[in-house]
Amino acid sequence: MPETKKKNRRAYLNSFRKNEEGKYDYTGNVYYFEGNGFGENGETLRSRLIKLWLPGAVLMGCLIAAGCISAPGMDNCFYVLLPYAASLMAGISMLWALGRMTAGGNPLKEYVYQASVEKLPERAAMTVFFTAAAAAGETIYICLHGTEGKLAGFCIFMLLNFVSAGAAFMLRREIQTMKWIKHG
Repeated sequence: MPETKKKNRRAYLNSFRKNEEGKYDYTGNVYYFEGNGFGENGETLRSRLIKLWLPGAVLMGCLIAAGCISAPGMDNCFYVLLPYAASLMAGISMLWALGRMTAGGNPLKEYVYQASVEKLPERAAMTVFFTAAAAAGETIYICLHGTEGKLAGFCIFMLLNFVSAGAAFMLRREIQTMKWIKHG
């Protein structure tokens, strides 16, 4: 029976080799950004990163603002608070991956590519899902308990959730159109 090798958390360290000077060189695969895949290879990684960071900033601004307003159900209702907290954590996770991709530059080392570019679409989908769940929880709370005199807070909370879900969806679509070429 062939022995299967389990990939551990630090397997990427095997791609670093010590050179004659005693420093470590990366010898693994790298990914080069090659435009957006639609024949426009003149587009730079920097311009694409700007297109990614703008909805990322809107997303986090809206998620943080949604937690700061006084909306009904945001005080003590678990089916509003838990999805909101999950959407906030998913948004932070998205920006962490985006920051890692930005810091990695062009070319990206394979382990950075796998941890950022490959993970961003699913993290964005999680953010959209949990943001929609928070909005659904807020709607259920309003149906069961009324607005409690916080109609403006309800409207602002829902608007911020829809804008943040839209920003996460835009970021997901942008990252999926990026074309990376593997070398190594």
